Amino acid sequence: MQGLIENRQGHGLAICVALIFGGTQAGRYYVSAENAGTGIFLVGGLAGLLALYLFAWLLRNFGRWFGGQASLREVRVAFGWGLMPWTLLFLFLTAALAVSEDPAVLANFYWIFFIGFIYGYAVLLSSLSVALRLSIWKTFFCLVVAILVSVFPLTWFLQTLSALI
Repeated sequence: MQGLIENRQGHGLAICVALIFGGTQAGRYYVSAENAGTGIFLVGGLAGLLALYLFAWLLRNFGRWFGGQASLREVRVAFGWGLMPWTLLFLFLTAALAVSEDPAVLANFYWIFFIGFIYGYAVLLSSLSVALRLSIWKTFFCLVVAILVSVFPLTWFLQTLSALI
């Protein structure tokens, strides 16, 4: 990650990973809803891109509280690359749900999902730690603050928007 940041590389792939991550998150709605079209993947991809930019901005700003020094581009690269294990995990899960006739069979493999989730979180923490130039603990707390600050207002906004529609 340090080499990517120093050489100013990896931004395009970080954006691609965010788009694919958002699309895979939308995949569960495509599989579960009968009237969901393929446009849901586009909406999910755009949501993933928006999340990449929003969380990078939040992480950079809250990282400064802990002494972090990073540009937005560096944080986007680290965040996008850090999402790669989760993206692969959710791609696998979406593909398995799409081809499986009985989704309950996939529940037997919860331990793979759990291990992948923990591994992905460790990769995300270490990537952001390098970009923000913070310790793992400070990066963890920075991530917690960024999630708390963003989750509640975004949830309220989405609920309000869905009530209006």
